[in-house]
Amino acid sequence: MRTAGLLRALPGALVASAALLSACGHDHGSGMTPANAADAPLASDPACQSLVPASQGGPLPQGDTAVLRWLGTANYELAYHGVVVIMDTYYDRPARTASLGFTVSQVQKANVILIGHAHSDHISDVAAVAAQTKAQVIGSAITTKEAQVLGVPASQTTTVTGNNTEKFTYGDITVSPTHIIHSTIEAGLTTQLAALYALDAPPLTAAEQQQHDAVSARGSSDPNIITQGTMGFTFTFPNGFRIVWFDSVSNPSPEELQLATSVAPGVDVGIFPWTPHPIAETQLGYTFQHLQLFKPKLFLPDHHDAIWGAWLDNGLSPLFTKIRDELPGTKYAEPLYRSPICIRTTGNSRDEFYMGGT
Repeated sequence: MRTAGLLRALPGALVASAALLSACGHDHGSGMTPANAADAPLASDPACQSLVPASQGGPLPQGDTAVLRWLGTANYELAYHGVVVIMDTYYDRPARTASLGFTVSQVQKANVILIGHAHSDHISDVAAVAAQTKAQVIGSAITTKEAQVLGVPASQTTTVTGNNTEKFTYGDITVSPTHIIHSTIEAGLTTQLAALYALDAPPLTAAEQQQHDAVSARGSSDPNIITQGTMGFTFTFPNGFRIVWFDSVSNPSPEELQLATSVAPGVDVGIFPWTPHPIAETQLGYTFQHLQLFKPKLFLPDHHDAIWGAWLDNGLSPLFTKIRDELPGTKYAEPLYRSPICIRTTGNSRDEFYMGGT
């Protein structure tokens, strides 16, 4: 939940600036060096310059380039070898939450929709997106049940257990679900955060409150989501390039520990939340352990931007500093909404990345 899409308003292509490279991808000796503006094909690939996601008709990446886009909250999109994967569907967010720059109706293309769990800030738009894309919706039993309640046909849902044996192949992407534990918070924290919004910002209008309530209603409050209903997903390419995406983090589950062992010594990209705790010291205790487990060459955050009235923008500098100091083999980047993060998946410069579209 945070940063309304921040790679901090730097001009031009993001990698054209040496200062940006230092801030968001400086080489600490792991052999992963961000691309610069002259480094074709990453910088010259139309997908790496467009702010239009592939799921909305934007260009698909060329060759063996993979493109990831953060679409707010824990939403991500992956495009690779003609395949488009949607992760979470929370696009029509509550009133006064930062705009993502597109509407739900624009999301028209996907090979599969993955939902990490069924809280409204992850699943609220699943029915519309499933209808528009005709893609299968994959999630836990709680998730697929809620998707059906929201209007997704049962035949368009696939329930998984997350025991690390289930695999789904879409073109050259193999998707594997893993059961993980959802985050928990202290009693009273959400009340205190709501009170902070009431203290420091004007109240919602009647129309804004109505929209806020409608969005919040499109999701499940089943308490079993915490221990039973949350999935992480691993994407594996033919050459072993791997991306791991979680939309919630707590202490590792046995299945997550098993996954980390199976992908040792690490993965190419790790996407993990930097939330829900607004105190960095507390949240570090949760997020950082997953980085230690998976040792990604590139870390991308999710769920760190604000949701009005519920969560604050969580500044990433404490996490990035700890990564810099304690995980020198891991690079990190703070993406903007819709901006392409282009990554080489093969060759001597595998894991080189470029952030464009500005």
